[in-house]
Amino acid sequence: MNINRLALITVITSTASMTAYGNSVEQLTNQVKQLNQRLLDQEQRLRINGFATVGVVQQDLEEGYHRGITDELNWRRYSKAALQFTFNIDENTSFVTQLISRGEEDFDTTAEWMYLKHNFGNGWSTKIGRLRKPNYILSEFFDVGYAMPWTQPPVEVYGVLEESANYEAIDFTYDFEIGDWSAFAQAQYGRSETDSSVSPDLFAFNFNMNYDYLTLRAGYSRADTFFQPDSDIGTLSVGVNAAYEAAYASAGLTFDGQVGLNEETAQLAQFFGVAAMYDSDTWLLMAEFNSLEFDGLGVDEDGFYLVGGYRFGQFMPFISYARSESTDDDDREAPITMNPVVDGAVVATQLSFNKEQDRFSLGLRYDFKPGIAFKIQYDSVDTGDTIGEFDTFPSEDTTDVISATVDLVF
Repeated sequence: MNINRLALITVITSTASMTAYGNSVEQLTNQVKQLNQRLLDQEQRLRINGFATVGVVQQDLEEGYHRGITDELNWRRYSKAALQFTFNIDENTSFVTQLISRGEEDFDTTAEWMYLKHNFGNGWSTKIGRLRKPNYILSEFFDVGYAMPWTQPPVEVYGVLEESANYEAIDFTYDFEIGDWSAFAQAQYGRSETDSSVSPDLFAFNFNMNYDYLTLRAGYSRADTFFQPDSDIGTLSVGVNAAYEAAYASAGLTFDGQVGLNEETAQLAQFFGVAAMYDSDTWLLMAEFNSLEFDGLGVDEDGFYLVGGYRFGQFMPFISYARSESTDDDDREAPITMNPVVDGAVVATQLSFNKEQDRFSLGLRYDFKPGIAFKIQYDSVDTGDTIGEFDTFPSEDTTDVISATVDLVF
């Protein structure tokens, strides 16, 4: 009797254990399935893109041109690599980060973009965080060499963007249609700070229209801007401020106050730009003009470029012309204080801010694989007895620049 009871208990216990074990395996299997589904969902929500450029550039003269290009082969100036992460929080909200490493900055990695985007519907969307300034037709693709014909975009127009491409801001964009045209209007507000200047309150507006192969855009931005103490104008003030104060002691004026070296003396800066692009399967035609103006002693400057390319097969030869010039040279030639000593020092230094540059370019682009392009470009640069885009005054007015890049996107 006891033996039968013991056997029955053993059978019942074993059956319960097997049932519990089966349930545990089933639960574990379900958990693994749920985890795999979550991972799959995350993969679908996270998109990773990237681009890179490997480039080399050299020019004729010893003096540095456009931030360090000399008569020695420079493998770092144009080389860069970046990854962009887009995480879709839901169907209307996403977070975007772009990390980039540039050769000219010793390949240190920085966050170029970092913003939260939300679509409200009916064409409205907003972004907040670290954004790209919308000043140019190629602003969004400025670092992506694969997206443009040149080995490097024309410094005569895009030089300002290289020094001040991003800022912390909020953006509102409205997408709509005008007949057969698709269009969007964009407004941004934020703070911009670079090594040379600070704009605490920057407003930017951009309007873009597209029809078939044709794109048109216009943009305007404005900000009260002051210069950093170690900028060119800040350095100039160190040498002349004392003499300027002495000359205007009765009026209580300072040179620092006239040029804007702090937030209280900031000067209004305004930027205006227009552009057009025709990009078909065969032809690429682009033109862009911009104008930068300062109320103070910052350099007023106009710049433009024209470029045309013809595609056949995997090749596109192109020709380009660009020009930039300072437009307030006469202001710097005029006496400031009526004190010959002060005026001599100020005017002599300020004349170094006068600039003029013409650049004629010939190039060839070869798309030898999907997402990979090889480019070679020749530039003839004329600075017309000014500093142009050189880092210091060049020993000659003209120089030849040769560059080559391999650009890729993935």
